[in-house]
Amino acid sequence: MTFFNPEAPVWILDTGRLGEMAQCRVLAQTLGMPFTFLPLEEGFTLPPVVPDLSALRLILSFGNTAKAALALRARCMASLQAGGTGLRPFIVHLGRPSHIPADAFDLIIVLPQDDYPLAPNMLRLALPLNGAALSRPCFPDPGARRGGTVVLYGATSKHFSQTLASTRNLILFTQRLAAANGERAQVLTGPRTTAEEAGWLKTLTTGTDVALTLFSPHTCRFQNLLASGNRFVVTADSASMVADACRTGAPVWLFPLPARHTASTRLQEAIDAAGLRPIRHSLVRQGRLGSGADFTRWHTWLQRMGYVRLAQPGLSAQDLTWHPAAGRADRDLALCRDRILALPGFARQMQAAI
Repeated sequence: MTFFNPEAPVWILDTGRLGEMAQCRVLAQTLGMPFTFLPLEEGFTLPPVVPDLSALRLILSFGNTAKAALALRARCMASLQAGGTGLRPFIVHLGRPSHIPADAFDLIIVLPQDDYPLAPNMLRLALPLNGAALSRPCFPDPGARRGGTVVLYGATSKHFSQTLASTRNLILFTQRLAAANGERAQVLTGPRTTAEEAGWLKTLTTGTDVALTLFSPHTCRFQNLLASGNRFVVTADSASMVADACRTGAPVWLFPLPARHTASTRLQEAIDAAGLRPIRHSLVRQGRLGSGADFTRWHTWLQRMGYVRLAQPGLSAQDLTWHPAAGRADRDLALCRDRILALPGFARQMQAAI
């Protein structure tokens, strides 16, 4: 992403995933302190040698980099014990740390789709931090836009399947939505969209009034469409794209996808159904058990709070002209900043570093 600068007090462990690093970047920028990205090795492990640890004050980790964050702090402590300079760095982790005690981190910022138990050092977001900015404390009135109806198409994920049938239904819904609002329609694929899924879209949009744009990391097409789209249809697999779309203030339609179930998710559901959820959560906090995601709970909450509408057949033309209420508070980023700055001793350490 950027040249690694060991003199920066804030280090972001680089997963190489655009959505994850975008959230870490906006959080680091909010703190107003120099930050850098530390590239990781295969398997999200630390590089064999990090040249200078003396300036490091805060480690930002995301998802699978939790163990690397703890290993990096251990290196700092070993360096201090050997006579090196510096201080014990804080660790702020985004997402759910797997099989690690919650109290191993100074702060855990849990994503809204994560099924992670309450803990004293935990903050749960309403939306992922994609598109968040302190300069926009409320969801804006989208105003006059000319981008028409925009579909943000993700990919098959750990929790959802993109299928030819669901993609066909997505295109049909998009055409109805665009027609009801007198707009043109276009589909933009994401960085995870596979060649097979892109092929479905090419076949289904050929000869229709729906334009197709394939994702490219070398263009600003995604940001341009976020800035110009009149309304959005977002596939349910991508929490990041849902957040990006919601923070435009424009109407967002959540398109459901077939859920994928694994042995672990079925076991988790069975444990909760038996009334053992508190015990499961206690074991998660202790690091003796991993945790999963609960997109259904989050998607239901988004609908109840008026962030999104569910894209489904049978909606009337009037239903399809829905607009969300403008001016709703968007406090996620400010809450993250305030919790980090309130960590005991954090402000003093950072002031000394800069």
